[in-house]
Amino acid sequence: MKIIIDFEKLDENVLRDIIKDIFNIEGELEEIFKELSKRFELYVISIPLPRDKKLLKHLKGFKVDPNKVCNVDERILDLVVRYCKQIKHPFLVREVYEKDGIRIIFSEDLESIVVLETNVDDVTGEVISYVVDKVLEKAIDVYVFQCIGKKGRPCTMLKVLVNEENALDIAKMLCEELPTLGVRIYRVGRFKVDRRVVKKVITIFGNEFKLRVKVSDVSIKPEFEDVKRIAEELGKPLPVVYLEILRRLEHEDSNRKQMS
Repeated sequence: MKIIIDFEKLDENVLRDIIKDIFNIEGELEEIFKELSKRFELYVISIPLPRDKKLLKHLKGFKVDPNKVCNVDERILDLVVRYCKQIKHPFLVREVYEKDGIRIIFSEDLESIVVLETNVDDVTGEVISYVVDKVLEKAIDVYVFQCIGKKGRPCTMLKVLVNEENALDIAKMLCEELPTLGVRIYRVGRFKVDRRVVKKVITIFGNEFKLRVKVSDVSIKPEFEDVKRIAEELGKPLPVVYLEILRRLEHEDSNRKQMS
């Protein structure tokens, strides 16, 4: 679920009131934004032009609406741009709450991403592994398939999921690093379950460890690299440690849901 903050003016008291009414969150404004960002992805559509032009330095990379001008406190503007991303694609409006020029929009939408595909033959597994690692520095994900090409030749297909702004760079990289003459490019829509990464402290086998956990409304999953580190520190098989961590996390999540 995305939360989109849209405003024609940005009054701190109004912002506090509407967030309290909707989410029952109170406190210092920065703590409020921190708590919201743990639960949701936060976005803004556009930002009215501040009357104080010196505040434009806070808005690098953000779309500013020159047809709307407003007074805004520098501290509040800094929090908005620090915790919110600019929404770039059409979105589906689920619910709207409005109060004195501030709108809170609940949104779910299809994310637009780009798929890159290329087929190669006469290339070693080591090269493929190298390219996969390099592509993942900018891509969302990458998949490798073994297939049969023309004239019955075995070949390898690479399929890369990437945000549009990185698509051309990765396509060029594939052509430079692999013996391929071209890359297929097409856009697809993707519905993404909202997932956030939280830090947890758990006790397993009599020892306490910190780790990152991916949490969504439908699943909870420990970060693999942290599980690997814990298994190495304990000197136990990774599958055993993974299952024990997952058992503890699911038990904790079940208790939390029963109490809420």
